[in-house]
Amino acid sequence: MAIDRIGRSPLERTLSHRTVSVVFVGCGYASDFYGATMPNYPHLKIKGAFDIKRARATTFVKEYGGRAFDDLAEIMDDPEVDVVVNLTPVAQHASVTRAALLAGKHVYSEKPLASTIDEATELVELAKERSLLLSSAPSTVFSQSAQTLFKAVGDGLIGTPHVAYASLDMGALAFMPYREWRSSRGIPWPYWDEVPNGCVMEHAGYQLSWLIAMFGPVVRMAGHTSLQLAEKWHGLRDVAPDMAMGFLEFANGTVCRLSIGWVAPADLSLTVVGDEGTLSVADVWQASSAVMWRRRAMTSGKTNAYLAEPEPLPFVSPPTRHRYTDTHDLTVGAGIADLGTALSEEAQPFLSPDFCLHVLDVSFRLAAGRGVMEELTIPRSDDVKLAVKR
Repeated sequence: MAIDRIGRSPLERTLSHRTVSVVFVGCGYASDFYGATMPNYPHLKIKGAFDIKRARATTFVKEYGGRAFDDLAEIMDDPEVDVVVNLTPVAQHASVTRAALLAGKHVYSEKPLASTIDEATELVELAKERSLLLSSAPSTVFSQSAQTLFKAVGDGLIGTPHVAYASLDMGALAFMPYREWRSSRGIPWPYWDEVPNGCVMEHAGYQLSWLIAMFGPVVRMAGHTSLQLAEKWHGLRDVAPDMAMGFLEFANGTVCRLSIGWVAPADLSLTVVGDEGTLSVADVWQASSAVMWRRRAMTSGKTNAYLAEPEPLPFVSPPTRHRYTDTHDLTVGAGIADLGTALSEEAQPFLSPDFCLHVLDVSFRLAAGRGVMEELTIPRSDDVKLAVKR
């Protein structure tokens, strides 16, 4: 097994590259996550931002740098803009990304890349036709936790991986004060956009990106969704299923039980089970969540125990200095940094269009709640990069 360039820290990947000029389109709730982490990557320069609510763009650039653009056309016509970061509402993702690509801009988009797999595929094809880079959130694969886990699996610390248990259950969101949530700049959480988008499309990618990076593409899967708290979302008529369960089989033979939801108590853990032990991360949303190793231990007598006590592994990369000081520590800026580095190297980012499209494809299939095993088309190995290779 070998570790791809994801095994280097975000800072190590960016020190020697040219400055990449970035403009943010959409300055809502999530933009503060990005703005706060951008100083970690000295090769990225915030040139400015645009939002249809001018005040949001003004406060964004006051806090994080650059200038407020008057409209999208001004951004698209500016030859000094290298990358458009698309943080618009979900329904606008495809149209804004398409406009940027047609204007010759590279694009990093918040998830999902588009509202349908056909739209997303068209965007990927357009980027390839125009030799432009296209990438998409989530970018937690660059966290200390993820990189440490990938290396441990790649080094064979638990032997051959066979099973993974992955969860992104956020608790009963409908019972939380979500209407009161505000970002550091006072921007409300857009529940009217995210709740109809659904728990799968909002959150499955956080686990799927790690799993696919370790084990390769999903080759077979089954999924089921359910809406359990439909009557609890006061004032919201368009509510997607609030829980989903999936069974995934990956190209290397590893299988996974995946749970995504807004009903069960919070559980954001990932455990990988090998024939020589287990590796686990308690919270994939926290960039420095410890990676715990339990090695297989010799036992005797009548016992069902076979694992030693958990041991924390040392992180393989240093922590980032600048973080968003809230409940989220998602290394969101690392995805833009990855794209910027790839631009300097004239290569594809780790979160390549094909990688992101495969994560999105699996997410759509899971969100559809199909209850039978189905075969998936396997992307070519050179289209989907792996952090861990056999």
